[in-house]
Amino acid sequence: MTLDHERNLEHARDLTRISAQWLSVISFSAFPGAPVFSPSVCYYHAMLDPAATDADRLAACRAMYKSVLRRAEIEDMEGQSRRLQHRPVDPYTMHWHTTPEGAALRMIAHLLSCATVGFENEAVIV
Repeated sequence: MTLDHERNLEHARDLTRISAQWLSVISFSAFPGAPVFSPSVCYYHAMLDPAATDADRLAACRAMYKSVLRRAEIEDMEGQSRRLQHRPVDPYTMHWHTTPEGAALRMIAHLLSCATVGFENEAVIV
């Protein structure tokens, strides 16, 4: 294994860990009534356990990415609705039209996507 290969995998592991930490901080759940992202969720362990395999991490990133995006889309709809009601000043049309949780979810999705690409580029197989 080359040094670059190991660095790339370590970076993907870090992104996975950070994603999981964010999911825990915001008490993420896939839908109302679903368990909160915690030790009761199998992907929690795959993303945070130092002994987890990279294949398990990759599978968790892929699964959580889909779930996070679904929730982000719901938050985006809520944010767009609020925007229409309050009409905030946005002279450059660069503001996000989502809720604060939606913005956090979009960043988490980005971290998960980057971790997934990192594992895939290093030929981690699920």
